[in-house]
Amino acid sequence: SHKIYTAQMSFEPFVGHVYHLYKKGEAYQLMMIGPDEWGKKPEALEYVSSVQLLADHTWEVLGDFGF
Repeated sequence: SHKIYTAQMSFEPFVGHVYHLYKKGEAYQLMMIGPDEWGKKPEALEYVSSVQLLADHTWEVLGDFGF
């Protein structure tokens, strides 16, 4: 949860929604756009994992991607 809460995001996440965590350099960025939804993904972004915000405001990692 710490990596996700310290990630840059330009929106207010909603409980129950799935978001996607990317790494750009040493910083993390949470986005609504999934890795298969990009027309052409910026090369600087590395997909880390999809995550879901739970009712207790913790995050569930959907898949094992190095957390």
